[in-house]
Amino acid sequence: MIDVSGLSEGEIKNKVNVLRQHIDHKEREIKNHYYEMNLHNKGAKDLRGKRDELHEQAKVLRDSASGYRQRRDEVNKKIAELKKQREDVRDRRSGYTERIGELKSLRDNLNNVARGRLESLTNAYRSELEKFSSADISLEYEQSLFKRLHELGERLQAIRKANEIHGEIGEIFGKVDEFHQDLDAVNALIQDMAAESQENHEAMRNIYDGVDEIRSRADEYHKRLVEIYEVTKPMKEKIDAAKKSVSEARAELDIYLDRMKDIQLSRDERKQEEKHVAAKEKFNKSGRLSLEDLRLLMENDEIKFGQ
Repeated sequence: MIDVSGLSEGEIKNKVNVLRQHIDHKEREIKNHYYEMNLHNKGAKDLRGKRDELHEQAKVLRDSASGYRQRRDEVNKKIAELKKQREDVRDRRSGYTERIGELKSLRDNLNNVARGRLESLTNAYRSELEKFSSADISLEYEQSLFKRLHELGERLQAIRKANEIHGEIGEIFGKVDEFHQDLDAVNALIQDMAAESQENHEAMRNIYDGVDEIRSRADEYHKRLVEIYEVTKPMKEKIDAAKKSVSEARAELDIYLDRMKDIQLSRDERKQEEKHVAAKEKFNKSGRLSLEDLRLLMENDEIKFGQ
């Protein structure tokens, strides 16, 4: 608390003038800072609006890209399922092709044993059998024919078995061919889906490229906005400091003004007392009073009507 009891009226008036000048100077300073800040804030408002608008555009595009990514992932999932089916078909086909190899090897071995076609071997067997059934052949020739018939019988048995295996091979080839058709169909479907997945991926990437471009522009606006904040922050600090200084100066000024009021009040009281004394002396000497003198005496109970 400032002690002003020992200051003269002149000193107090001088202090009041100094404080008022200080307050006026600081208020002009605050006004100037606000003017500059408003200019910067107008630019900041425009930049903030453009930045936020670009952020909203980027959000809309990201949502759109998310739809393409979801469709791409769904297609890729189906492709993975088809590839698994394709591998299952290939495994089954591989089993049949291995069986074909085994049967071909067995058939070829039997053909090597048969060394002829079924028709020629059958005719040869019948011819030799007719000869063997003849009654007028020598024992030696009969033994030779028997050996020949046994050999032809083994060869016939081998060719018949080879023909059966050959038919089985044909049936398996038919199944393998079905597997080839299934694989071709699955491969075609995978290719179509892969093209669809790629289209969705490219659409997504194009959108994200657009998002990156928009974000870059938004970042530029934000950078300029931050630069404005860096300029206006010291101004705000100066405004706050000036306001604090004004507040402190006004509080101090009130103390001096209150003291001025007290001094003025004391002066007025002395003047009133001097007028009162002069009016009383005038009344005692002449018995005459002006209206002002009468008022002063009545206020001090010097004169009461009715006595």
